[in-house]
Amino acid sequence: MTASDVEAARFARQLGLAAVGEAGLARIRGSSVHVVGAGPVAGPALLALVQAGVGILYLDDGADVGPFDARTWLCTPAQVGQPRVLAAMEALRAASSLTTVRLHATGTRSSAALVCAETQGTATLASERERTAGVAHVVALASDEGGAVISIPPGAPCIRCASRPGASTQPRGGMAAAIGNLGALELLLLIVGAGAGASEGRRVELRDGRLDATPTLRRPGCDCHVVY
Repeated sequence: MTASDVEAARFARQLGLAAVGEAGLARIRGSSVHVVGAGPVAGPALLALVQAGVGILYLDDGADVGPFDARTWLCTPAQVGQPRVLAAMEALRAASSLTTVRLHATGTRSSAALVCAETQGTATLASERERTAGVAHVVALASDEGGAVISIPPGAPCIRCASRPGASTQPRGGMAAAIGNLGALELLLLIVGAGAGASEGRRVELRDGRLDATPTLRRPGCDCHVVY
């Protein structure tokens, strides 16, 4: 069986989706994604991106595996104290050999990004770096009640416009996994061109098991209309 045959078999369900098809799968396979974070929200998202066939994942996380991480999708209790990004790379490479998984380095250029930072401040900084670089990205913010996923293609309202006062990134129970998977789905929609419009963003909020999607609006006076 050739490499192309393996991919066709692996991604047969995606090829059958009208929103994906051969053209969409080619975009996914040709994409390089910078993922900020490798914690409770990022873990499920990373596995979803690998299973979807993203070409290259660049992992960006500076924390060590903690006791809580050992109960999540990428890490084991034996890895507590190890660099979390290395534990994540090991798990993702075991999940699929069709995605290249690398450490993110200064100067690395990606075609899309997923921000799963564990603090609002870090998420905002990471999102602004991607926005000013003109990179389509998604921000996944979990909270104790649910969370939100914000899609920001080039030219869309920024993370500050789309965020709401009191937003938290401290997940409870299965909320981290739900928000992580939702973030991965939104990013894949952007990659295949089936998500928000060319310069339109949206916020998908999860509360009490219900989803609510609304377009993001630019706040008066915000300079995020500037496309770099």
